[in-house]
This record gives sequence, C-alpha cells and structure tokens, in this order.
Amino acid sequence: MRVKEQMQKQQEKAFQEELSFAQWLNHFRNEPTIKELDAMEREFTKKQLYKLQPSNNPYYFPLQGA
Repeated sequence: MRVKEQMQKQQEKAFQEELSFAQWLNHFRNEPTIKELDAMEREFTKKQLYKLQPSNNPYYFPLQGA
C-alpha cells in the first residue's frame, strides 16, 4: 500500500513540475516590447563600452601589431 502511495506522490510531484515549467514557458513565450528591446540594447552597449575601455585597469596595454 505504501508503494502505491509513494508512486502516486511522485506522479503528482512530476505533474506539478511540468505545470510550473509550462507556466514559465508561457511567460517567456511572448515577444519583448519595444521598451524592453531598447533597455536590452542600452545595457549591451554599456557593457561593450566598459569592456573596450582600459581605464579600469592601469596595467592594460593593447597588443601592437608588427
């Protein structure tokens, strides 16, 4: 009897996990709005500018070509 109860609990837990994944997928399925896209682009350009500038590292010397 306990084995049957345990199996039922496992199946119920798996069903709840699948349901939560379906909800998560449904939440992220929508296309981003224009505001969200602009915010992503601004964040990306900030990161790119930060990476390209050696001002945060005084020992940074870019390689010089031959």
